[in-house]
Amino acid sequence: MTAGEQQNGAGGPRRDRAAPSLGKRLLLGGSLCVLALASDAALAQLALPDIHISKPKAKHVAARPAAPRQVAGSHGGRPDSTPRAATNPVPAPTAAANTGPTPFLAPGQQVGRGPSGVVGYSASGTSTATKTNTPIMDIPQSITIVTQQQLRDRDSVTLQEAVSYVPGVTVAGGEGNSDQVVIRGQTTTADFYKDGVRDDAEYLRDLYNIEAVEVLKGPSALTFGRGGAGGIVNRVTKKADGESIQELNLSGGSFGQKRVTMDWGGAVTEHFAARLNGMYEQSYGYRNFFGLERYGISPTFTWKQDENTLVWLTYEHYRDHRTADRGVNSTGLWSVFPGLPTDLMTNYAPGYPSPVPSWFFYGDANPSAAQVNYSKVDVNSVDLAGEHKTDFGLEIRDHILFANYQKRYQNTFTDEPVLLYEGGVNGITGYRHNTPRQNIINQLDFVYRFETTPEVKHTVAFGGEVGHQSSKSDRDFACFNFDCGTTEVDTFYLTPTIYNPVNYGNVAERRRSDLLTASGYVQDQIAITQYLDVIAGVRYDRFDLKFIGNDYANPNLAASGDMDEGSATIDGYIRTINNEWSPRVGVVVKPNPQLSLYGVYSRSFLPPSGDQFVLITPNLAALSPQGIENYEIGFKAEPQPNLFFTGALYLLNRSNQPLAVNSVNFVAGNTKTRGGEIGVVGQMTDKWRVSLGYAHQIGLITAIDGGAPYPNNPLQTDVGHKTPNVPLDTFSWWNKYDLSSFFDAGPGVLGVGLGLIYNAKFFPEIDNAIIVPGYARVDGALYVKLSEKVSAQLNVENLAGAHYYVAASADNNIMPGSPRRAIVTLRAKF
Repeated sequence: MTAGEQQNGAGGPRRDRAAPSLGKRLLLGGSLCVLALASDAALAQLALPDIHISKPKAKHVAARPAAPRQVAGSHGGRPDSTPRAATNPVPAPTAAANTGPTPFLAPGQQVGRGPSGVVGYSASGTSTATKTNTPIMDIPQSITIVTQQQLRDRDSVTLQEAVSYVPGVTVAGGEGNSDQVVIRGQTTTADFYKDGVRDDAEYLRDLYNIEAVEVLKGPSALTFGRGGAGGIVNRVTKKADGESIQELNLSGGSFGQKRVTMDWGGAVTEHFAARLNGMYEQSYGYRNFFGLERYGISPTFTWKQDENTLVWLTYEHYRDHRTADRGVNSTGLWSVFPGLPTDLMTNYAPGYPSPVPSWFFYGDANPSAAQVNYSKVDVNSVDLAGEHKTDFGLEIRDHILFANYQKRYQNTFTDEPVLLYEGGVNGITGYRHNTPRQNIINQLDFVYRFETTPEVKHTVAFGGEVGHQSSKSDRDFACFNFDCGTTEVDTFYLTPTIYNPVNYGNVAERRRSDLLTASGYVQDQIAITQYLDVIAGVRYDRFDLKFIGNDYANPNLAASGDMDEGSATIDGYIRTINNEWSPRVGVVVKPNPQLSLYGVYSRSFLPPSGDQFVLITPNLAALSPQGIENYEIGFKAEPQPNLFFTGALYLLNRSNQPLAVNSVNFVAGNTKTRGGEIGVVGQMTDKWRVSLGYAHQIGLITAIDGGAPYPNNPLQTDVGHKTPNVPLDTFSWWNKYDLSSFFDAGPGVLGVGLGLIYNAKFFPEIDNAIIVPGYARVDGALYVKLSEKVSAQLNVENLAGAHYYVAASADNNIMPGSPRRAIVTLRAKF
């Protein structure tokens, strides 16, 4: 089946006056919920029945060294926070000690969801995975948290850089204009979240206002709803937590990189805190013609009525404009001998990336590469959230997000291999694509804790989510040499850049989608004894999608993206409604407080429209939703304070998955991924911090609808082939060591960092015709504290100068990795 299939209808859209949109109603309703949470006085007037709850029996825990003190409300404190010595008792407060300023947040209180108990590279808990603040040891799921300290030490400023050291996660190409990651063999451009709320538009994210990045592996539909086949990536933003911070960072380095960030905030009054994060970057790159300009600004405010009530508001404007670049193409035996059987090529003589320099740019540069090839996104988002804890222990949280994404890009690129039998030529083609989106999402959650017996304790979470997402997809193909009949131009592969006149006048598609979602969930975390926990829950999702597509000749559709009941009379109108249940059941066994063993079953779904719901045909609409099932066992250990050792084995089955044959055609298939991973993160000693991960995984295509035969060999199908972008083995190891004591200096004066990343070979497409070679990359860093308030660091990526390929979007869109790159950062605190 192809993306070009359409459903036929008749007539035109009805022009009735529309009622207020659901999005506006959600915004109003969510705002009222948040304001209601802030009114403790109003809640106090409610006449509530008496509730008798027995005092929880003290839980016996074996003695262990005290953990470093954490700053409440800061998701674990600022980077380079110094742990308090575990052997000295805390002195009793004195009158003099109480004369200082009152902390803005109460002990244990934090603004928003995210990691807790953060010390350096490790976090001992998170409230993202279960919607309750739960120790990592008690969560039956593999979770990697990239803390603020890790981000700073590795100079990770983008999401792709942040996940590069996460076991079992690799980066795909994203066609050079969006984040695309592969988690447990599942490729996604949509399973991204910000503060636990969906952030699913296709764009490249910056981390200037991010406190931590959380990677939850395995389906998490109970918490997040649809998708998340292999897992999800959640960015935790910096909040106004009342801590005083005034910091300015200046960076510069290879390929003309120039970047400045600032972080300014603190308590304004005992009830109000503010914080402002900003960023500007202007850089070039190792690829010919590449240029980048981006900036962002994000003010955030927190109002604390009392220790039980918080309300916070965050706004962000983010802009990223860059040259669109899709990498290099491939070559193989078929480039020399045309007509070779495809099974011979795939099984015995697959191709490889073309042997060209890493800076080669395949595309058109007339009048300039930046004018012909660009990716531009402007994001404006507002988050309004509040939480309140009642006198009888019920915790209430409401979070509403409004986000507007203005994404547009156009690119010229090669979409075919080098053909040596035709003189070493390859074709250059292109298209322009506008994909704006608007999201309005409201989440309402409740948490209640109680006991059924002195030994059995329950933490029940329940709530729901409603959302409205409106998307467009307008695509036009390139016209070369002032002729819209010329959609491709050939060039010699060693002269990859052409300078032909080009415009985008071939209308290809006009698509509109309007999505309404509603869900409800319930979850119970049961501590049966100090040795056994059970977590069980289920979520119901209703997914109502209205879609109009590929009817670019219809003037009504071209002029309007409105969706109302009259839309059903437009050619190409499709409506799908899916009602799905997503369960999760897990067991955690804790032989002692430093070790937990777990097993979990979870299920998720994805409608036939896929990740971005702007590609749907009548055949796709007729399919059942994709089903994702995950079976996982694992362990978590804390052999010493602030050092975690984890491991997991899993089996993940996915059905009715659209598999890309090329950029236009898809087939429906089933896949199976099985694998295992281990990780070590935290403090090996008081001077040595480490983040280590290894993953082994095999992804296979187990079934394809219709067999998907190759044109040259009807007996050869893709069944049994490896799934795209899944290396068999990945390994990463980052170390930071404090050398200060060797020079009789105080802690943090001088340090070094050393990292290693290894990825095995992989296939970009399901035909397995092209192999992207594996690689090993060595990174390094040097840290110097110049004064109490000024520090500097040098980060060098690819110390050995290896030539490698970091990602691929398709067989002929393969991105070379950066050669040796050095960045110097100066940090100043005021």
